[in-house]
Amino acid sequence: MPAEFPTARHAARLLAALACAGLVTAPLSGALAQNGSDAPADGAPAENPSQEIADALDEFPVYVDPVYANAIPEAEQERIAGLIAESDLDLYVIAVPLVEADPWNGDVETLVSVVHDRRGAPAGSYLAVDDDVFGTDFGGGTTAHYSALTASYATDFDGTALAQLDVAVETALSGDAEGAYDRAVAGYEERSGTDRGSGPAFSGGGGSSGSAGGWLVAGTLLLGGVLVAVIAYPLYRRTSQGLGRRRSRAIAQHAAFANAERAQLEALVEQGGQDLIEVGERLSRLESGSAPGERAQQHLRAALDARSAAATVHDRMSDGNAALPDAVGVLVLLDMAEDAIDNAARGSRASAVRRRHCYANPLHGTVTKVTAWREFGGTRTIRVPLCEECAKAVRGRVRPVVLPAEHEGRTVPYYEVPASDSVWAATGYGTLTDDLVERIQRGDHTRNVRSR
Repeated sequence: MPAEFPTARHAARLLAALACAGLVTAPLSGALAQNGSDAPADGAPAENPSQEIADALDEFPVYVDPVYANAIPEAEQERIAGLIAESDLDLYVIAVPLVEADPWNGDVETLVSVVHDRRGAPAGSYLAVDDDVFGTDFGGGTTAHYSALTASYATDFDGTALAQLDVAVETALSGDAEGAYDRAVAGYEERSGTDRGSGPAFSGGGGSSGSAGGWLVAGTLLLGGVLVAVIAYPLYRRTSQGLGRRRSRAIAQHAAFANAERAQLEALVEQGGQDLIEVGERLSRLESGSAPGERAQQHLRAALDARSAAATVHDRMSDGNAALPDAVGVLVLLDMAEDAIDNAARGSRASAVRRRHCYANPLHGTVTKVTAWREFGGTRTIRVPLCEECAKAVRGRVRPVVLPAEHEGRTVPYYEVPASDSVWAATGYGTLTDDLVERIQRGDHTRNVRSR
């Protein structure tokens, strides 16, 4: 490893400093790619569970692992498949137990994405049984997404796998999944005597109606988050490995604490500039190589677009306009470019990989798992990728250490900035939507400056 990238030494030094300061409250692990590649270990049989599921779905729209055989009996599988066959919807059901060591890193979203890619179909809606029912759609539409949410509310978040799946399939085939979702939420609120509220992770700028004590706790946690984020900026580290995918790299900083925030922000901006050059060089080498196939060309175009979007945001961070959310956005966009470069380099040899950053704070890396996050003081739930520490926090009903942003003179979690004022809040840095690059290209990022 080059001397200028002493990752382990700098990470250990930073951890020790944080521990002495009593500020080790944020996840500090490096970002390993979550690839769902199904690659067998040396000496292991060359089996591909993703391809097995994909092939099975081409024959029958319901795939149930034997582990779920009692929860979703064969007769029920046949019944559900019959309902799907009678409709015009390209709907598929997957029930597979997920664990951290499986080919999908225990992530239901990765499972569905890889299986869909293996099928080679341009579109499709999928319902996957994990702890509950997860829904996602490819090729446009939100049918499966709203159908899965409807199942949670209609069963009061306590239904069996089959009960939730029944509701989800019925909703998907109804032709009005979003309307069914609204009705299910209203019914849940009526039964539980609650309303949707405006929790911080869901309101896009609204506040919770909690007590003064709740606001004190939230304010304290947010202040702690700002301090930890200031010190943790360097942990968005990058080094070369394998096909050239850069991992996180520590950046040693020695600014006085009073100037730490500005110093670390400047370090992130500088890192973004260096990485723009590095990614540009990789793209040049890839473009000058042998003519890629059609699929590789698509990935190459995606890499060029993502790198161009990162450069556009970085160029605006001049003349004192640099802000933490924008600096982080540059790094996220460059990660997207790198994923596309690696996919282009692999061509058709493997499934496309797209890392997902921690929704609460992208600086926490891409070792994430899609987690149900229920709003504080309310009943709405979203499923977003979170790092291990943030997932643990939300499961314990505690606000995780979030990425801060300035909005109208206040420091708030970045996702609380109205979506109309922040492309990062609107997309969750690409975790909520897949059109972050397109939004940057049409100039949505310029609203971020006007909202400060």
